[in-house]
Order: sequence, then C-alpha cells, then structure tokens
Amino acid sequence: MDKTQRTTERAVEKWGDAAEAGFQTLPDILLKKQIELGLSATDMLVLINVTMHWWYRTKLPFPRSSTIAERMGIDARTVQRSLRKLVALGLIQRETETQEDGTSLTVLNLTPLVDRLSGFARSDPNFIARMHKKEVA
Repeated sequence: MDKTQRTTERAVEKWGDAAEAGFQTLPDILLKKQIELGLSATDMLVLINVTMHWWYRTKLPFPRSSTIAERMGIDARTVQRSLRKLVALGLIQRETETQEDGTSLTVLNLTPLVDRLSGFARSDPNFIARMHKKEVA
C-alpha cells in the first residue's frame, strides 16, 4: 500500500464518510504560527479555502473569490482583500499561466508559504522530536 492510500485510509478511519467527500492535509505549524504570519481569522479561512484547491504540488490553485466567499458566507470583496493581504505578506504569489488554448489563467503559488512554514517547523518541538525518532530508527 502506498503513502497516499494509507493517508486516505487514516482520514476515512478518523472522519468516516466526511473524508470520502474529500479532505486535505494541512500542517499544524500553519495554525500554530497564524499570529506570527499576520493572519486574521478571515485571512486564515480564505487561505485554507485556497489550499482546498491545491491537490498537486505542481498544479497551482485558481479558485474564484466568489466561490470562497459563498462557502464562507462573506462578500467576494472581503476574499479579494484577504488574497491581496496574503500577497502583501509574501505568503502567496499571483502568477499568470498560459493554457493550451492560449488563454491566460491567474493562479496562486503557495511556495512562499511552504518555505516560511518549513522555517518555522525546523524549530518546532514536535518536528525536532519526529526527526530524532527517524534518526534513531
């Protein structure tokens, strides 16, 4: 059984049918460092909604502000403000990709967030303990 299958099985075991409707992995360090990252509760939920659309590392998400706003029960302009803030904080980057048909698509690159969280993780006690266990094994 591969890692993806094990992850899915663990999620279904924990969340039941809710996981069968889809789930995502989200590093705990994002929640632990929310304030240090400068994220309000709204910014955090917008960011989590963006990550919901990020299935593969190389395929960048491109959710509509209106889709996120509808899920959150807020105005699309509020989502747009949060996205601008995430860009200003250096956590995400807006990029333009050219599609096969020649049209342009605005995508959100989360690499800056991943890099920042990785830096936080390296000094996190849970990370250090897990790395120590791997070294001992």
